Amino acid sequence: RSFSALVWLKRRRYIASLHSIMEMKSPFRKDAAKDLVVFVTGGGSGIGFGICQCFASHGAKIAMMGRRVHKLEEACSALKAMDAKVQALPVQGDVRDPSKLDKAINVVMSTYGQIDVLVNCAAGNFMCAAEDLLSKGFETVVGIDLQGTFNVSRACLPALKKSKRGLIINISATLQYKAAPFQIHAAAAKAGIDVVTQTLGVEWGSEYGIRCVGIAPGPIAGTTGGPTGRVFGNFLKGQDVKDIVPIGRWGETDDIGLTALFLATPAGSYINATTIVVDGGQWHDASRMYRMASPFLKAIAKQRQASKKPKSKL
Repeated sequence: RSFSALVWLKRRRYIASLHSIMEMKSPFRKDAAKDLVVFVTGGGSGIGFGICQCFASHGAKIAMMGRRVHKLEEACSALKAMDAKVQALPVQGDVRDPSKLDKAINVVMSTYGQIDVLVNCAAGNFMCAAEDLLSKGFETVVGIDLQGTFNVSRACLPALKKSKRGLIINISATLQYKAAPFQIHAAAAKAGIDVVTQTLGVEWGSEYGIRCVGIAPGPIAGTTGGPTGRVFGNFLKGQDVKDIVPIGRWGETDDIGLTALFLATPAGSYINATTIVVDGGQWHDASRMYRMASPFLKAIAKQRQASKKPKSKL
């Protein structure tokens, strides 16, 4: 009974987090994304859900993919509660499994008949010192972020070829622009995504007219990688945002969603094979954030040393 109550509580918190994301003021016309079908991996929460909400509120049809169907269903219900006219489709799939991707895309195509915008937002991350990071952990993050981005892009190519407005948006980061202590796995994956963005933008742009653009978010409130999230929350807790982000505020999922929407409108049609940073200028002084976090990082190192077994004298 206690386990069921815990599951119920987690779901209530999850649904509440979705509704908190859905408070958006837009400078775009309500029909800015009319007639577009947008396929978002990792669309059930965080930045991915914010992007779905932004496109849906401007007339697009949404398909969101993830491994946990119940979360996708709750996210789609939240979108439909926003507006009864919203069309949102939950699709089970795994970015690391091409066979499941083909099935997921077939579901989208049989439902909507097209895919115009692909948003690669599925990601995984955790804090870990390089010397403590197992190959499996490195492989998992790179597999979801980098390999997953390529897998889904490749699987969606036939559908995107048929669209007159084919666009791939890859959600990247700013970790890779400078050294990223305790984030070597995520930084390596995001660096690879930036290269995928450039290469596909050139190859598929010249061959099929399909654009590929990256968005690199900074600290986004209410997300796993945000100031209170699982990844960075421990050492950002209690910090003054003005000491971290030059413009003095945390990012919102709207900041990323509206950037994605802009790229899908005629106003963004000449942007290709590049990554747009949306971080309030934070990455230019990222070293300051790590200096502020040094007590937390030192505590991790101390804990690691204490857990090591004494070396044999033999």
